[in-house]
Amino acid sequence: MKCFLCSREGAVEFLHLGDQPLANKYPRAKEEFETEDFFPLAVFFCSRCKNVQLGTIVSRSRMFEDYYYLSSVNPGLVRHFEEFANKIAKARFVVDIGSNDGILLKPLKERGVKTIGVDPSINVSKIANDAGLTTIVSFFDSAAVGKIKKQYESPDVVVASSIFTHLEDPHQFIEDVKELMADDGEFIIEVEYIGNILENTQFERFYLDRVFYYSLTSLKHLLEAHGMYVADVEKIEPHGGSIRVVTRKKGRGPAPADSVARFVRKEEESLNLPKLDEFKRNVDAQISAFRHKLEEYKRSNLKVAGYGAPARVATICNYGNIGPSLIEFIVDDSPLKQNRFSPGTHIPIVPKDYLEEHKPDVLVVFAYEYFDDIKEKTRGAYKYLLPIPPREIV
Repeated sequence: MKCFLCSREGAVEFLHLGDQPLANKYPRAKEEFETEDFFPLAVFFCSRCKNVQLGTIVSRSRMFEDYYYLSSVNPGLVRHFEEFANKIAKARFVVDIGSNDGILLKPLKERGVKTIGVDPSINVSKIANDAGLTTIVSFFDSAAVGKIKKQYESPDVVVASSIFTHLEDPHQFIEDVKELMADDGEFIIEVEYIGNILENTQFERFYLDRVFYYSLTSLKHLLEAHGMYVADVEKIEPHGGSIRVVTRKKGRGPAPADSVARFVRKEEESLNLPKLDEFKRNVDAQISAFRHKLEEYKRSNLKVAGYGAPARVATICNYGNIGPSLIEFIVDDSPLKQNRFSPGTHIPIVPKDYLEEHKPDVLVVFAYEYFDDIKEKTRGAYKYLLPIPPREIV
């Protein structure tokens, strides 16, 4: 297969997670189950630029114009973006691409920073605009760039948090960012890191919303092809382990920090086909162990529910063939997901007050990186199970 980033033939499939539904589309009623579409979820690796990509691309408009992910319902993410806002509080003008419900726009506005968001989701952008957080309802493209430059000025900081994996054409995206940003500005990317996915066997982070899964090496290759360079990189906590990458136009900033070379050297050792074969074996072992644990609870007549219905629920439950016979319902704090069903396997999604009325014996924490927040919300009243790898916490 051809690598979409470096255009080299020979990207190799290393993981196939079967046919999967669209992870962030939650059917409302049983009549909608019949109309769900499924697509093969195959994952490929390019050894030249260390890019990881899906073999199937679903239309971005179908994915994101009607969307069910709200960032601000997650206390851990709210704290993250408060801290991020402090880091860039000296900026003159910030454009946040994929701004969702304004989770970064809000703390920046509170700090007196001029800022606007760009987001394609009609329903989510309305939430931000209704809260007074200026958001352009659009995909980020040349038309959006023209609109921003006409009405505002060139930003000295452009941010793309947890949206870079979703892009259908990252080459054009970089060109549009270059056209928008000030010559001496920074483009800051926060992106889920393939190194963490592989190291921690986070196969559930592969789903059809996301086309690319970046290493720093693949990001460097992409940026350098468009006259940009990586100035700095650091690990950050969100989404199971991400990286924050500061990029600039070539010749318009300081030399790259030492952290950049360290990251690239480590990837030379850790991102290769033997490691990916090992990852595949671990994936199959862990999904089997998770299903067996749920079956063990069922044989013991224990009632099992879930907490958190992020996109990864679709990958885990569809690959493991896990439905309401093993997990009766899933609690989610987002009102956009409540009273719907999980994609593909159709586990009911309910608000938190349902949990109080139908108390389970075991609570599967799908949003596991926010376990401490979830345990506090549920007053530590359950036996908790983290799914991948399955481990009980009482």
